[in-house]
Amino acid sequence: MKNYELVFDEVILKQLKKLERDAHTKEIVSKILDKIEESGPNAGNLIDPRLRIYEVKRKHPPIRLYYKIVEERKEAYIFEYEMKTSQEKQDETILNIKSKAKNLES
Repeated sequence: MKNYELVFDEVILKQLKKLERDAHTKEIVSKILDKIEESGPNAGNLIDPRLRIYEVKRKHPPIRLYYKIVEERKEAYIFEYEMKTSQEKQDETILNIKSKAKNLES
């Protein structure tokens, strides 16, 4: 039963293509996407209330996936995922995603 339609950013599309060679990570990302499709905002943690950006974290392997909910259209806009790296890298990724999310609204 899906409640939210997934809309993919070009970054995540490239990442998913690369995952063809990594079945384990592909399976984990696929499960995260299924959960977002079913639960929308409840699948992750809200990291920017104004832009409605969420993050899903997994510990093994350490993956973070970022998405935005557009409630009016019941869409989950999937930005990208990253393997957990440094706090600086994560902050940079979140800044890029916030910028993309703002562009979606205009």
